Amino acid sequence: MSWEVRTMRSGTSFFNGTLYRKAFFRFWPIWAIYGIQWLLLIPMPLLTTALQGRNPGATSMADYLFMMAQETPPSLLVFGSMSAAVAGVICAMAVFAYLYSSRSACTMHALPLRRETLFVSHYLAGLSFLLLPHLAVYALTVAVEAALGCLGLWPLTQWLLCQSGMCLFFYSFAVFCAMFTGNLVALPLFYGILNFLAYALTSLAENVCYAFLFGFQRFPSALWEAVAWLTPWLSLADALHIDHYVDAGPVLAAPSTTAIYAAAGLVFAAAALLVYRVRHVESAGDVVAVKVVRPVFRYGFALCAGLTGGVWTSSLLMQDSTTALTFWVVFWGVVGCFAAEMLLKKSFRVLNAWKGSVALGAVMLLLCLSVSLDWYGYEDRVPASDQVESIEIYGLSSAPYDGADSSITLTTPENIQRVIQFHQMAVQMEDQQYDGQNTDGYLYVHLTYTLADGRVMERVYNNLPLREDDLGTEGTFANLANQLLSDRELVAEMYDFETVEQGRLVEAYLDSVWNTRTQGYETVYIDGSTQALYDAVKQDFAEGTIGIRYLLDNSQARLDNTCVTDLHFTVEVPQTASTPGTGDRAASEMVSYDWYITLTPNASHTLALLRELGALDETHIAPTYGEYLSDTETTYDGYRNPDGSIPEDILYDAPATRTVS
Repeated sequence: MSWEVRTMRSGTSFFNGTLYRKAFFRFWPIWAIYGIQWLLLIPMPLLTTALQGRNPGATSMADYLFMMAQETPPSLLVFGSMSAAVAGVICAMAVFAYLYSSRSACTMHALPLRRETLFVSHYLAGLSFLLLPHLAVYALTVAVEAALGCLGLWPLTQWLLCQSGMCLFFYSFAVFCAMFTGNLVALPLFYGILNFLAYALTSLAENVCYAFLFGFQRFPSALWEAVAWLTPWLSLADALHIDHYVDAGPVLAAPSTTAIYAAAGLVFAAAALLVYRVRHVESAGDVVAVKVVRPVFRYGFALCAGLTGGVWTSSLLMQDSTTALTFWVVFWGVVGCFAAEMLLKKSFRVLNAWKGSVALGAVMLLLCLSVSLDWYGYEDRVPASDQVESIEIYGLSSAPYDGADSSITLTTPENIQRVIQFHQMAVQMEDQQYDGQNTDGYLYVHLTYTLADGRVMERVYNNLPLREDDLGTEGTFANLANQLLSDRELVAEMYDFETVEQGRLVEAYLDSVWNTRTQGYETVYIDGSTQALYDAVKQDFAEGTIGIRYLLDNSQARLDNTCVTDLHFTVEVPQTASTPGTGDRAASEMVSYDWYITLTPNASHTLALLRELGALDETHIAPTYGEYLSDTETTYDGYRNPDGSIPEDILYDAPATRTVS
């Protein structure tokens, strides 16, 4: 007997065929269902289409089948990432289920086999549940495509490599998680949580910072890029969507990402083996099987509970104060610490853990206070002008609300200094942002600094109070903001004339033209003269009679000098990353978007041409906001908003349309 044991040990140092075959055939429904899934998704639609002879397109059946062979496998990879994530944990649960029962764990480890042999044999069996069906589907699809004369090897090979790489990563990560728990139910929970932990914690921390820090909007993009890599399913789904199409077929966004995750999967498999070698058999049934990890679980669980419960409870109770948020974060952190102790001890008798809970609560309170009181100097940080390379301003909210919504970039020292002074005054207005006393309006502004050392600094300010008396007072916040909006070069950048002039004007129309006969608003389409209209707008803009910006929506100057009517242009431009209102399209594709500007009673060139074209006349007029509001003053008195304005759904009925040449 002793000779026989020694023979088994020397002959099966890292792999045992019997264990492998037993696990593979015992759990055959897993790999069978997984394989059938891909058979139904890839070769079967192709074969069914060919047998039925149905071609929904205008091309020949041969061309249509070839198109299916080219497009179907890559288009399934986003679904495949989700499928790999689910199948990976199921396979790990199946082949390592013996670790979660004391009886089966003792029986398995009593075999005259090294732990490396047990691990590798079961690991390869579970991996085979995923990779062998891929190879079978690949071979069958190649046979079907060859028989139908539509062989597309590269798209199918790309699917095989990407899908197998994803399965290798998710399965290995699930096995790694399996080594740290002795509970079969805890494994999928740990696996799911850890897959999204980085994204969830960063989002929660961002919410807390947004509530505590004046001017904070979000974490730097570099941090979110790192978080994306730590959130595998989201990263893979983004990398494997179809970016665009070429003559050879669909092109994936970043298929090489799967190779990086596959390499990470091998690292997780090796790490899982190291943990398995030191894992105690008697830990079967424990939520956390490795003792050294239990404090990490206890306090990590409490931290997640504090952030999640704090943000959720404050939102549920609609509490905006930082004091309330701090209380709930600390409260749920302490509760989470006791809950984690219950899971670890499998008992409700955990009151003796109060010292750790109090310590954790104190740490979380200190962290909240450090952010709330801005111990790190975030709120007061304004860069010096010699440190700034450029400043991008987005959302310098002003009336009229037309197409002037593009960001503006400032690079000259004078403009940079002006914005820095503006920023310094905004920082001092934290306590005034919700002060409704003696306030005529509010301002939203989004500042993005590009510093000389390459760093990016971002600040966003909401509800900064404005007073009409300050507009003409030098050195006031409102005056500084008004100076920016009075700079015609900056306003031209806000309207983004450059993008319009790179494209082609397709059509023009007027929105909300008042018909004095029907007492209703019309949309007037202008047939022809589109370029002439745009040239008239540019001439008026150069003369400063159109495109005037007003900080205060209800100021008399705004009411008297802007019309209800907007002039719209449909513009076709080449697709670029910055083209407004476009999605994922090929770089050479032309796309269209709507560009519009509000008419003014002083835009003489534009108004003259509109009258010449018949779009405006004595019956069809473009009233100013002041005229409009005075006409509707009594009509809508019973329907006003709390701030006195008229709801837009009442203000604008469905307009009639007409066309002029």
